[in-house]
Amino acid sequence: MAALPDSLSPLLLKLEAHLRYASRSLWQHRLRALLSVLGIVCGVSSFVAMICVGEGAKRETLAQIEQLGTSNVLVRAAAMSSEQAGEARQRGSRGLELADGERLRASVTSVAEVAAVLEMKVTTLALSRQTVPQILAVTPNFGSVQGLDIAVGRFIAEADSTERNLVCVLGHGLALSLGTAGRPGGLLRLHNSLCKVVGVLHERKTGKSSAIAARDFDNTVLVPLGAVGALAGGRPDAVSELVLRLAAAKEVLPALPLIRRVLEVNHRGADDYSIIVPQELLRQAQRTQATFDAVLGSVAAISLLVGGIGIMNVMLASVMERRREIGIRRAVGATQRHITAQFMTETVLLTSVGGVLGIAVGVLGTLMLGTVTGWVTAISAWALLLPLLMSALTGLFFGLYPALQAARLDPIAALRYE
Repeated sequence: MAALPDSLSPLLLKLEAHLRYASRSLWQHRLRALLSVLGIVCGVSSFVAMICVGEGAKRETLAQIEQLGTSNVLVRAAAMSSEQAGEARQRGSRGLELADGERLRASVTSVAEVAAVLEMKVTTLALSRQTVPQILAVTPNFGSVQGLDIAVGRFIAEADSTERNLVCVLGHGLALSLGTAGRPGGLLRLHNSLCKVVGVLHERKTGKSSAIAARDFDNTVLVPLGAVGALAGGRPDAVSELVLRLAAAKEVLPALPLIRRVLEVNHRGADDYSIIVPQELLRQAQRTQATFDAVLGSVAAISLLVGGIGIMNVMLASVMERRREIGIRRAVGATQRHITAQFMTETVLLTSVGGVLGIAVGVLGTLMLGTVTGWVTAISAWALLLPLLMSALTGLFFGLYPALQAARLDPIAALRYE
């Protein structure tokens, strides 16, 4: 092991002496020291818990938005009352349909691919079991545009749509719940028709914030869009959603005005659709999270401030009680610098111990909170190091005044103090 430089040895020896003396002094008043540390423990633990919960929420939200595709633009049919639907028909709008996707593909050069989705409400039976998955009729390119991976079997093919084959692809969770019927080759009854299972999707966790991730693909049945008539009737060209995949993420925002204009013309000005841009949602979520982090940081800082004030109060009382000790130390040669270092060491030691205990309590509380509530939490390195650093800085800040007060005591008056 390499020897320490000669210049560091005296410093380390002084630091060791200060820590030893501070530990002995705090141990003599351990109950008071423990009570003063509790304020720091509460502040740091709340800081750690808030950071971990906030970070977990941020990661979950961003992951769900990214699942929608940052290079995608979603056009969804708006939910309307019968009166609003009648007004849209009077304007000449037929609602969202496949033709909208074709016109967008032809008019907006940056649109590389268009996938269509139709949400279906049909009775679903799997042998003797009744299930309630979401039924989606999709185009063959929906899997690639939406980033869905196949675990077993295959996805819907072009021939399935053109030939109106009654086949389906199941979500991972749904396939597991159906047992052997959920494997490729199994049969699933949709309405009055039997659909052959041709594939199973990989597990895709979407979290609990359904306002952002609208579909749980683990509990979904995907069927060819061309087979809609055979399953439940209705208009063969009507769709619930169009997914536009642009050539690059940087082209999304510049293409939006033209996309809006094409749809406005196609729908004769009827407001029967909505445009969702995951990239804009991502930016909004990041801005919201920054504000949320600032609020959490302020609350945690106030908690540490309260703890720091408690530490200062205890140290000021300690200075008054130990005036005779200070006078004796000054009489045997201790300088003002030595007295300042002594009390600063005690304060920083108190807050550092409180910081370590607070981190342990905060991590334990975060894990328990995640287990009990099911919230997503994330314990990162900076969530542990930042509160520890702030607790040490709190000790430096709030310990400086009591230390200076102790150093400025008149040695003669301190020796006479009873």
